[in-house]
Amino acid sequence: MTIAQGKISLDDWGCAYSPEFGDVYASKDGAYEQSRFVFLGGNRLPERWQGKAQFTIVENGFGLGTNFLTTLKAWREDPKRSGKLFYLAIEGFPLQGTDIKTFASSALRAEAEELAYKWSTVTPGVHRLTFDGGRVVLDLYFMPASAAAKKLPGAFDAFYPDGFSPKKNPEMWEPRLLKAICSHAKEDATLATWCVASAVRKAFNEAGFTIQKVPGFGHKSEMTVGRFEPKFKHRRSTAFLSTANEPQTAIVIGAGLAGSAVACELASRGVKVQVIDAGPVGASGASALRWGVVHAQPSGDDNQLFRLTRSGLEKLQEELSSYPELVRTSGLFQMARDEGELQKWQQWFAQSKPFAFPNDFLRLMSAEEAKSKIGLKPRLGGLWHEGAGIVAVAEWVRARLNRSGTSLLLNTRVGSLSKHDQKWQAKDAFRQIIAEADVVVVCCAAETANLLPGIELPLTRWKGRLSLLCDGALADLKGAVTGPGYAIHSPDSWIGVGATYESSDKQMSPQEAHLKNLSHLKDLFPQLSHADAAGFYEGFRCVAPDRLPVVGQVSATGDFQNASGIYVSCAMGSRGTVFNELAAKVIAAQMFNEPIPLEADLLRAIDPSRFLKKSR
Repeated sequence: MTIAQGKISLDDWGCAYSPEFGDVYASKDGAYEQSRFVFLGGNRLPERWQGKAQFTIVENGFGLGTNFLTTLKAWREDPKRSGKLFYLAIEGFPLQGTDIKTFASSALRAEAEELAYKWSTVTPGVHRLTFDGGRVVLDLYFMPASAAAKKLPGAFDAFYPDGFSPKKNPEMWEPRLLKAICSHAKEDATLATWCVASAVRKAFNEAGFTIQKVPGFGHKSEMTVGRFEPKFKHRRSTAFLSTANEPQTAIVIGAGLAGSAVACELASRGVKVQVIDAGPVGASGASALRWGVVHAQPSGDDNQLFRLTRSGLEKLQEELSSYPELVRTSGLFQMARDEGELQKWQQWFAQSKPFAFPNDFLRLMSAEEAKSKIGLKPRLGGLWHEGAGIVAVAEWVRARLNRSGTSLLLNTRVGSLSKHDQKWQAKDAFRQIIAEADVVVVCCAAETANLLPGIELPLTRWKGRLSLLCDGALADLKGAVTGPGYAIHSPDSWIGVGATYESSDKQMSPQEAHLKNLSHLKDLFPQLSHADAAGFYEGFRCVAPDRLPVVGQVSATGDFQNASGIYVSCAMGSRGTVFNELAAKVIAAQMFNEPIPLEADLLRAIDPSRFLKKSR
């Protein structure tokens, strides 16, 4: 999936103009005024969101963001506004944040500057921006509209169709596309657009909307409005709606990376959370790592892992901004394993494969350039990951748990889960109740499967050992480098090299593990001929057969026929730091019936039920 960087110029009347499509970005009669009249007025806003817990809008054709900014301004000015506002916007030719600020209407200047400041790196996928303490959520779908229509999760209350003219950009008004987006409409959803083309009105009507032409704005005499009133309720039209009640209480089993992220996300929504862990402190398992690396995992075919790690890193960066003392994300160097891999990467950039990497995301770097960044010259050139780096994992997990205000119960092992009178109960080995709540999220790595009898979760444990080096080794290294293994020299002089990947039935001796890790170090920096180990960090990775995380609501099956209200977050392998925040947001969105910040196909790829489907 590729996207193109949008271009913008001024036409002869001084209006923002798209050279690609030969059309203006907004009405010459006034962008802000048009947006208020057509899109808000045509959808009867703000009246329709008043008094609601949440309200969801989808737009195809984000452009300069005028409709979002106008909606945001109206929502802020309305004392009866909805509790939350979700805005999903599709854009295949995203502009730069500076363009949004430069070409904004004067009435929207403050909102445009705020959006430009938060603007995402222009890469394909879903980018979530939040405003007003998370009460306004903007999900930017940077992808062709035809792709986005297949990837939208959730359902919407209002639809803003706002592509360029059907004659200039027919793809945005293709009947099949409009019907696909409209299949996500809630009951009584509305739409409004300046476009009155007969084929467009017909497509909306066939999608279940009752359509009218009403007086238009400015020089356009008419516009189109509609209300979702299908003659027949198809299964697909209701598949995006959840009838589950919002939880008031939650049990989170596991106080590591995954559990702390879920606990914090739920606590921020007012849920009373009880975290239970068998260890003596938070982050006592694999999450006890002092420092860990975080970066996306590039691929030339934009595979699921690359897309998931991109999304995970972006969510993580926002969260880590609250803990500046525990993170160094000014960049990370990934050395090529050999000349062949380096040439492959060079071809990616030459061919813009799988897309043109923005410099503020990923760029090629020679070994000499890398030395200027990391302090030591690596054996080969490679990739520079802007915004990636290292995190003080264990300290971060414990800080999050302390700051969240959740209740933490340690030295306590959950033996079983059962449901009684609509409440989930966590019980110990003697079947005594430890805690009960509306929902349970199981985040205890490979032990997750033991708490879900009858649900097939084929999880395995792989031991990892990181060699801790004596003071003075890698003294010149700044931050971290990855490639064949990885090496870290942290701000507090913690030095680690690794890591091994040992199956449960074939483990190395301590000497073998250290020699394996030192071989990675010599691959990275041949000039370093010797390093003494001061010990090991040891932990077990939880891994699924397809090497993707297992995240989301558990389907009712086997011994869990009444599984409503149970979720899992596990199997993150060696990428727990990258995936934990994304997983927490997915689970919270499912619980609260909100738009999920992930494409539908990626959501299916990490769904716990994927193993059940394969086994049938």
